[in-house]
Amino acid sequence: MSVDTESERWLFPLHYIDLVESMISARQGDTSQVYTTIGLTREVIQQQPDRLLTLSQFKNLISLCIDNLRLNGELRFEQILHYLPVTAHGLIGMACMTADTMGDALDMALRYFPLLLPAFELSREDLSHEAHINIKRNHDFGSPANELLTELIVGSIGRMAQFASGTKLNLQGAVKFRMKIQFSHPSTESLDGFAAHFGFPVMFDSLENKFIVSREVLDQPVLTSNAATRMTLEALLDQQMQARPQQFLMSRRVRAMLKQALLNGHVLSATEIASELAMSVRTLSRRLGDDGVSLSSLIEEVRIERADLLLTSSDLPLIKMSQQLGYSDISAFSRAFKRVKGYTPSELRKNLLDAN
Repeated sequence: MSVDTESERWLFPLHYIDLVESMISARQGDTSQVYTTIGLTREVIQQQPDRLLTLSQFKNLISLCIDNLRLNGELRFEQILHYLPVTAHGLIGMACMTADTMGDALDMALRYFPLLLPAFELSREDLSHEAHINIKRNHDFGSPANELLTELIVGSIGRMAQFASGTKLNLQGAVKFRMKIQFSHPSTESLDGFAAHFGFPVMFDSLENKFIVSREVLDQPVLTSNAATRMTLEALLDQQMQARPQQFLMSRRVRAMLKQALLNGHVLSATEIASELAMSVRTLSRRLGDDGVSLSSLIEEVRIERADLLLTSSDLPLIKMSQQLGYSDISAFSRAFKRVKGYTPSELRKNLLDAN
């Protein structure tokens, strides 16, 4: 994807201005620099409350935010969370608070997440006892912004979940919301600080960015569940999604379709996908090409992601795994896995057993 295409596609809500302005104000700084860095005035924003920030403006804000973080022992993303209340997520935060269960609230957050941070993609894969939420970044913001934004995503979802489940309020019967977390970047801050915040030791230098939530937590009811309010909020959010179609990658939609079909042991063909999306195979190929990917690369990516999850989180025999993933035989599965990972499924299993 070209820089020009990214600049036109990625648009961000105005609440990030409030976040950075609040942080600078709390530090007795000059808040006018917030507006200078994005080339807008308070008056323009007040007159255009539905305006969106461009990719360049958002990156400038994040850079300014990082410049105003303090080296005081508090984790960087925790400092930002002080100025990012649950209500800052707008309709999405409100909608999640009206879901029936924590699992439903999580699904809602993932569905509408592109409205908050469109350059990231979140997807959920379920095992019998837990759900794995993968975080995929579709734009390089540079370091340390890449790392900080990824940590902030997990921290924001975790805090919203604490309020929804009652954990934050210490209500009787509430299941303590904890997440197992893996970050692909190395840690430059206190590991004990991360463990204290999330309730589990956090793994850094992992193969991917993800967090894992137990089935017990997912089944926990949301205290403020309200079906009528949820339907109203979902309708409003769907309107926002439809009004900004350029933000939502075709590859994201196709990847989600492939993952859902793969759960049933089926690998969708180009014809099936194109038919579901009401377009020709040629148009599908062109739209994926605009995202810098091909259907074959997406199929391989989804298969290997699922394989990696099953290999590390279950004892499913390799032959059954290869069948579930749609490979002709276990040899084809092993070759494909090694081509991407650099080692075979059996080698990964052996390494995990040795480590344990």
